[in-house]
Amino acid sequence: MTKKFFAVLIFIFILSCAAYGAEAETGDKVLARVGSSDITEREVIEFIQPFGQQAMMMYATEQGRKMIIDDIITMRLYALDAEANGLDKTPEFISALESTKRAMLAQSAMRKQIEELTVTDEDAKKFYDENPTLFVQPEKIHARHILVSGDEMLAKVQEELKVKSFDVVAKEYSIDTGSAVNGGDLGEFPRGVMVPEFEKAAFALKNPGDVSEPVKTQFGWHIIKLEARIPESKMAFEDVKTQIIQELKERKTQEVLQNKAKELENKYKVERF
Repeated sequence: MTKKFFAVLIFIFILSCAAYGAEAETGDKVLARVGSSDITEREVIEFIQPFGQQAMMMYATEQGRKMIIDDIITMRLYALDAEANGLDKTPEFISALESTKRAMLAQSAMRKQIEELTVTDEDAKKFYDENPTLFVQPEKIHARHILVSGDEMLAKVQEELKVKSFDVVAKEYSIDTGSAVNGGDLGEFPRGVMVPEFEKAAFALKNPGDVSEPVKTQFGWHIIKLEARIPESKMAFEDVKTQIIQELKERKTQEVLQNKAKELENKYKVERF
């Protein structure tokens, strides 16, 4: 089993665990009946969970709830018809059923392996202290720009800037519609986000209020104004603790399951062709 495939398997397993937890909280309220067989709320939740949050939101409405239950009723009717016609005895069905059984057994075994797995705040703090470079916010700048498409318009903008504020000129002339409405404001950004020519000129500005010479990029001519420089800083532990705990849980899960897989491979005969 390759590491890449195993990582995908772990991801699917984690999702299935989340779904399993949600199922456990659902009651067995009967919502419909087909013949003598009940359709419970648990079955409805199991049916819609693979479709994500959008399906759950749909189920929260009366109309959506009815549509989902109607779909399950239709599936139940077809299943009864299939049994009546012996389709549950075909080799294809038996093979698919066996495959599903193996997958569910594997998920149950995996879940049992990690049911006592925990990551404490102390574990997270230790990781934070031992990996300081992972939690550094790089230097950023806050800048505005005016973007125009030709030499003639560039000259006009430069003249306008002599008598009007930068943000007013940006609103009037910049062809970057996303930032023009905010006076050319680009917000804060680190190195590596903007095109090289723009980045070089923007980060060369030293003091808030400094305005660059015109800069040519693939988009046109830019004039850049520096609003602020934000120095490199380290993220506070409390701000990243939850993220670290989740990361460590995923690492521990993968490690535990990989080790168990190796153990089982030694226990049972495995041949690869």
